Amino acid sequence: MKQVLISAVVAAVVSIGAWQVMNLAHGDAAIEAAAAVPPPVFRYTDELIEDGWVARAPGTDEKPLEPASNSICFITKIEIKGVRGPEDGNSCAIGVDEFTGFWQLTAAVGDGGQSEVRCNARCLVWE
Repeated sequence: MKQVLISAVVAAVVSIGAWQVMNLAHGDAAIEAAAAVPPPVFRYTDELIEDGWVARAPGTDEKPLEPASNSICFITKIEIKGVRGPEDGNSCAIGVDEFTGFWQLTAAVGDGGQSEVRCNARCLVWE
């Protein structure tokens, strides 16, 4: 009986020791892997120097922003002036230009419109 008890204690100690060694080995590897990959650096852009702007005539003004692969952009300014009636349909939109892959800000005055629209945007970029 004494021999069985000693064997059980030794087996338990060896199992716990092996388990600890495996955890330390995997823990060190995980720490080393995390240290090898630097954390992303975030920055935000300033607003565009020149607003997207359309005045007193139908049309659009498109402004390229940042690559869509490592950024997210958002509208920061919408200013509409001189609305005379329902035909003055204005908009500010942001989307990805499929050709360039960049975010694009678009200011637009719809057909028949004679008002003015100004738009601006900023982006959060990670590198």
